[in-house]
Amino acid sequence: MLNPVDLLSHKFASAMNGQDLLTSRSSSVTDGTTQSIYLGLAHPGSAESDPVWMIKRIAIQGNGDTVTLFADGQAQFNQVWADRATLVYA
Repeated sequence: MLNPVDLLSHKFASAMNGQDLLTSRSSSVTDGTTQSIYLGLAHPGSAESDPVWMIKRIAIQGNGDTVTLFADGQAQFNQVWADRATLVYA
């Protein structure tokens, strides 16, 4: 049996079934003809102001095309959820 305390001490998110041990946030913003959907993952109990989030943005253009990008171009748990709208996505 996996011990959640041991998993958290390694400072990486581990999941048995995709997101079992993670908390998630989502937010949607429409700017003109583009809708941006932000998705964030972090350990349960993480503050939205802590740099422990993996954040991706899905941009849906008016013509239906979609682009999915990660904050700073990397799928890492080192971003601040509260800053999602001002981060650079690549």
